[in-house]
Amino acid sequence: MNSLTDMSNLPLWPAIWLAIGFPVCLLILNECINAFERRGNPLAGNLRTLRTFVLPALAVLLFVRWILELPSDHVAVRWTETIFWIALLYALLGVINDIVFGLGGANSLSERVPKLFRDIARFALVALGAMVIYSKVWGMEVQGAITALGVGSVVFGLALQEPLGNIVSGLMLLLERPLNVGDWITADGVTGKVVEINWRSVHIETPTREIRVVPNVSLYKSAFSNLSRPTTERTEVVEVGFSYDDPPNRVKQLLEELLKSTPGIKSIPGPLVRTVNYADFSIIYRMIFTVESQEVLAMTRDQLMTRLWYMARREGLTIPFPIQMEYGPSENPSKPQKSASEWLQNHRRFEALASGAAQDQSTLMEYTAGEIIHSPSRPFTQCALILNGRASLVLLHSDGQQSIVANLESGECFGDRITAGSSNENVIIRAEKDLTLLTLPAEQMDSLINRSSSLASEIGEAIEVRRQAVIAAKRMHHASPK
Repeated sequence: MNSLTDMSNLPLWPAIWLAIGFPVCLLILNECINAFERRGNPLAGNLRTLRTFVLPALAVLLFVRWILELPSDHVAVRWTETIFWIALLYALLGVINDIVFGLGGANSLSERVPKLFRDIARFALVALGAMVIYSKVWGMEVQGAITALGVGSVVFGLALQEPLGNIVSGLMLLLERPLNVGDWITADGVTGKVVEINWRSVHIETPTREIRVVPNVSLYKSAFSNLSRPTTERTEVVEVGFSYDDPPNRVKQLLEELLKSTPGIKSIPGPLVRTVNYADFSIIYRMIFTVESQEVLAMTRDQLMTRLWYMARREGLTIPFPIQMEYGPSENPSKPQKSASEWLQNHRRFEALASGAAQDQSTLMEYTAGEIIHSPSRPFTQCALILNGRASLVLLHSDGQQSIVANLESGECFGDRITAGSSNENVIIRAEKDLTLLTLPAEQMDSLINRSSSLASEIGEAIEVRRQAVIAAKRMHHASPK
């Protein structure tokens, strides 16, 4: 009996409880961390801090107090207790930060309070708590800790001037708030979207999916442009040159129509075209337009520049070659283009258009995908034969909706009186892929139809099919629930 009593006085049971409890707590924390990570809960990071720092520090503290039975004023006990309380304070502040800032939605406090400011506030609170812990655990006055901290800060600051400069610059940027996460900026020779602002630098994601890291001190000392301020709208300027033989007023009118018809370009403020310079090879015109945001600028500019070539081609405008070469009267630096007769070799029914007066009055026109060929506001008054590509016949409803009622393939005609019968005023014709048309006056098409009964029957049947498709689309639209 006495032996059992003696055994109970030994630190055996505390050791057993510590040996069993520590792994069990680690296992529970690991399961919680995995569960939170699967749900995307930000508290997983702070649970990881508890597992990595707080729990081991607590285990060591219990070991030196329960197992080794060291007195509370022992150096090892004081150091262990200091580390434990500081780690616990850091973890608890992290939990509070995640609850207040990390669990909200798109309009939560985390959107209005920058992460850098939250990190600085957390660091300041940990430093303040560390001084209180130092005073309580070591039994010394806080003034001595502050003095030691001040001397250490001087040495620390001299050794880390550049990192501290980035931190101070980050604080100045935080106070001034010239940029936020999500803004598009141009800095250090690169344009991209700000994805992170931390203690040392600003991370910029470029359109090529690269991350450019710009130190805070570079942004603070040099100029940069915020493309998302004061609004997200972006105004772009594009310059293009046309031949001196092209009348400026006609060029400006066509460019304005091109800008207004290009998707992505805002109507308010409206696009502008200005004549800006008489260069060596061409007259320079400046197109000014506005898009919704920087994200859509590249795509909108691409569509504009693509459509520009097709517009210039079918309107007979010349974009001069920027080279200095001499050509003879019969020489042309452009690649020879197929003539109307060459195109019509694949459409035997219309061979008569390749000779005589019809050929003299016919014109080859080219459109790119998405361009409008015929609309109520700008009707296509001639007749056209599709030589290559595809277009769609689109019905315009009174409520602004559209319905595709027919596809116009190579070899089909449209235009004055041969689009969709009496419904021409309600339809548009849109190029669905690169399109080559042979256009000619309606009189020439009438003459050709009168000379060929089979062609007249074929075109008449096509008109009737389109007319019936328009009527069916109207009925279906009216019958559908609004």
